[in-house]
Amino acid sequence: MTEEEFLRRAKQWADTVRRQAKAAAAGFPKGKQGATHTYKTGRYAGTTEGKLKDKTTYKLRKRYGDLEALSFKMPVHGIFREYGVGNGQPRHGVATKSGRAASAHTYVKRSMSDWFYAPLERNVEALGDLVADYYGDKVLVEFRKLDVGKGVV
Repeated sequence: MTEEEFLRRAKQWADTVRRQAKAAAAGFPKGKQGATHTYKTGRYAGTTEGKLKDKTTYKLRKRYGDLEALSFKMPVHGIFREYGVGNGQPRHGVATKSGRAASAHTYVKRSMSDWFYAPLERNVEALGDLVADYYGDKVLVEFRKLDVGKGVV
């Protein structure tokens, strides 16, 4: 497998995961009414966020000509939606930062949603096969270049 083919297939894999995640995010019954939302107060005041389905992207990073990393980017509220937390709502009844037991007085009912992790989990084996094929071919080519009779110095 050539490097160009590997990169093309890695992009196809990332597009597949992103497409499935976007479809899951588009199925939420509640969410932003407009294309964007600007925070007025708090930690993210002045920051504008788009809808999850519009702002979920990926990035491929290369080092020394080889693909080193494939990362997905999403707005911060995508993580909140995945964990079912936000605005003081703890995850699994335990406050995330302090580790203290959470108050039983919950103002907003939130539920966890596997909108991103589920597509990633379903497709991770295909990425593993792709990486094994590419680097297996690369190792085989280098192995065939070795001359056992001369020894390695």
